[in-house]
Amino acid sequence: MNEIFKASVLSIGFLLGAELDQEAVLKEIDRLYGVAKNRQDLLKIEALTRETTRRFPEADTVSWRLGRIYFKLGKLSEAETDKIRYFSLCLEHAENTVKINPKSANGFFFKGLCNGKLGQTRGLWASLGIIEPLKEDMEIAIRLDPSVNEGGPHRALGNLYLQLPRFFGKDLKRSINHFREAVRLGPKYGENHLGLARAYFENDDYVAARDTLRAFLEVASKLGEDESVRNLISETHTLLHQIAERIGP
Repeated sequence: MNEIFKASVLSIGFLLGAELDQEAVLKEIDRLYGVAKNRQDLLKIEALTRETTRRFPEADTVSWRLGRIYFKLGKLSEAETDKIRYFSLCLEHAENTVKINPKSANGFFFKGLCNGKLGQTRGLWASLGIIEPLKEDMEIAIRLDPSVNEGGPHRALGNLYLQLPRFFGKDLKRSINHFREAVRLGPKYGENHLGLARAYFENDDYVAARDTLRAFLEVASKLGEDESVRNLISETHTLLHQIAERIGP
């Protein structure tokens, strides 16, 4: 664990042991989440956030943050049983969030996201039953606040319409429109740009895909050396190479 993260753990531990200021704790949790590097870091944040939910059981702002941690743990897990466990916990806390606050855009966003990931993990037939609920949750999140998670609800719908089989509702035009909105709302979030480029690419609009990827590389040059950014840059260059094979450099 890096020293900044270690210091953050100590500071939030101090806050949790003292008389709590909820906003200060939430800010610290977000800071910890932002610097977490691996599963071990996330598990430490999870323990601290669970303690916070015990102190503030009716705080929807704590509940969806715990769901967010479980979602990330699910994505990082390799075993199917671990994925199902974490995505189920994410869904549980997201559902609790919207129960506490029916106007929580983050609650609906993670509810749809984790329900979708559960379906994918369990296989195609299990996932078919979550397509409409996922759409509904993301559309509610968009009505409440489309900017959550850097345009997350639009990004989720963009991915859905891109990845669905055609006979289950694949729609590249809708995918492109949702990704455009995601880029507008989260211009520094690499997955928005890469998702839009993939949708353009699959729609045979190679020039738009190339321009989107080049725009992302300009943004990425200012984002530092984070591993996730490096991975996105690598995917960007792979897709640019595929585009060049079709239309030239």
